[in-house]
Parts: sequence; C-alpha cells; structure tokens
Amino acid sequence: MSETYNIRSVSVRSRQTKMRLLMPSSMVEMFQQFLKETIENEVVVVNTNISMQIYYYSKNDYSHFIRESVLLYVMKRVGGTELKFQYGNDKQEVFEHFSAAMYSFAKYPQLFLAYSKKILYIKKKYPGSRFIMPVLIDFFEDVLRVLGEANKIPHIDKIKRAKNKSQSPETQEDILRRLVSEILLKKHNN
Repeated sequence: MSETYNIRSVSVRSRQTKMRLLMPSSMVEMFQQFLKETIENEVVVVNTNISMQIYYYSKNDYSHFIRESVLLYVMKRVGGTELKFQYGNDKQEVFEHFSAAMYSFAKYPQLFLAYSKKILYIKKKYPGSRFIMPVLIDFFEDVLRVLGEANKIPHIDKIKRAKNKSQSPETQEDILRRLVSEILLKKHNN
C-alpha cells in the first residue's frame, strides 16, 4: 500500500464491437456515489460508448474492489468475460493510459470530439473537484498541445468553442463550493 494519496484509475472496455454504454447514465451517478462513500474520497466516472474510466484519489489501491463493483453493476447488460480492465496506480500510469486513449481517439475525429466534449462537460459538472479534475484537465491540455504541435487535432474549432463554453465565469455557488472544498482539503491534510 502506498503511503501518500495519489490519483488512480480503472478503465473498463467491452470486448464487443458494438458501441454502447456499459452502464446507463442514470445508474452512473448512483455508482459514483457508492464508490465515493466507500473510498471516502473524490471519485469521477467518465462513461462513454467506448469505455468507462473510474478515477479516484486515495492512499489505497481499490482497483480490485472497483472491478468487482463494476461487474455487479453491469453483469446484466454485459457478461463479465466480455469486459477488459486496465489499472493505473499512480499519476504517471494514469497519464499514460489517458494519453494513449486520446491519441487513439484522434485517429477518429468524431470520437475524439465526443470524448473531448465529455471531459469538458465533466469538468464543468464537478467544479469542486480538488484532486481529480485538475489533473485530468492537465492531461487533456498536454495531449492537445502535443497533437497541436503535430497539427493533428481533429475538429479544433469545435473543441475550442467547447473549451470556451466550459470556462464561463464562476457563479457565487461555484465560488462557495470551491472555498468549502479548499477548507475541507486543508482540514483533511491536517
């Protein structure tokens, strides 16, 4: 077990060629809340037609627990043997998996655009995220920078518009949420 907190991930992909959500959107919120309460820290679930990524911030490796939980939640929709799992146990591994997926998606412009919009949507949905979203957005920006240098960003104008839209000014509620988060973070670290 690690002695320090770290961003970790569990990626789940169906071996079937049919593109569909592993878990219905209505169930994702409940699943994410279940994980958050169990892990007792920040959890973000990115659910797409291609795969599902579960990012969490913890000292402990919960990958086996998350794998079993995913299987319980999706067993009815997809057989357990139809799923492929990939684990990231530190920031570097999570970055490698995230960037490899993004570079792969870049070969398919619509897929890249959809995933980029999903990341930006989740950033806006969880403005109080103190650990996971800042790291994921840094990863996302790094991938965009590398692809931009190679002049290989699909739908660059649409992604720029989505980024601008997601960076709308903070509301009072957002500011309060951020301040409470900072206070809790300081309390958690003490």
